[in-house]
This record gives sequence, C-alpha cells and structure tokens, in this order.
Amino acid sequence: MMAAAPIQQNGTHTGLPIDLDPPDSRKRPLEAPPEAGNTKRTNTGEDGQYFLKVLIPSYAAGSIIGKGGQTIVQLQKETAATIKLSKSKDFYPGTTERVCLIQGTVEALNAVHSFVAEKIREMPQNMAKTEPVSILQPQTTVNPDRIK
Repeated sequence: MMAAAPIQQNGTHTGLPIDLDPPDSRKRPLEAPPEAGNTKRTNTGEDGQYFLKVLIPSYAAGSIIGKGGQTIVQLQKETAATIKLSKSKDFYPGTTERVCLIQGTVEALNAVHSFVAEKIREMPQNMAKTEPVSILQPQTTVNPDRIK
C-alpha cells in the first residue's frame, strides 16, 4: 500500500509517496521464476558424470600413483575418469590419509574404486608386521593393585 504523504529526513512531508507495506523477509521466493533456471547443486557434472571422494592411507598412495605417475595416468585412460590426489603432506583433518577425488561415470567410479581398494589391501611388508592399534581401546593398562 502506498501512502500519499511522504516524509523528509527531518520529519516533514515531501510530497513523494512512501511504501508502508513491510518488505518480504525471505531471502528468496519459495518458487523461483522459470527464467531463473535450476540453482540447486548436485553431485553430477556434465553428461552423467559423478564425483566420489575416498580417503587413501598414505602407504597406498604411492602404488596408486605409480612411478612417475604412470599408474594413475594409465588408470585414467582405461576408465575415462579423472583422478586427483591431495599432496603428500596434505591429509584429511584428524587423519594421516590423503583425499582422492574421482570424477566419471558410474562404471568408471566403480572401476577406480575397485583398483584403489585392491591397492589398499596390498599392505606393505613393514606395515603387515606391526600390530594394529585400535583407537577405541585405551592404550594404557591400570594395575588393579594400584587402585586400592
């Protein structure tokens, strides 16, 4: 609703109309106009391309990349997927694992994931001899005699 008696900055009337209706508090309308297009983000790229992020243990990253990057380049050619690994000291927060981003079709993602999983299962000889430590169990033991 428009009023016919606008007010100047000092409180007097100017003759210009003022808007008495409060503005809509929503940041965007519930339904976007058809010319706005779709603004939702998805996990798909162009032509059925999908993204997959996988955490890679540091010991397996080298075998996935290969000497001079040959293994990862060959894998990308065979699957038509794009594979990116984080830098050698750039770990996922709170871990010592690297992030691997894979982009491609569903079939490509499955093929790369299978390859990566196989490389992770091939634990190096020096890692296989150490006893795995569970973070869910306490690392120290309490002597029952000291509790008294």
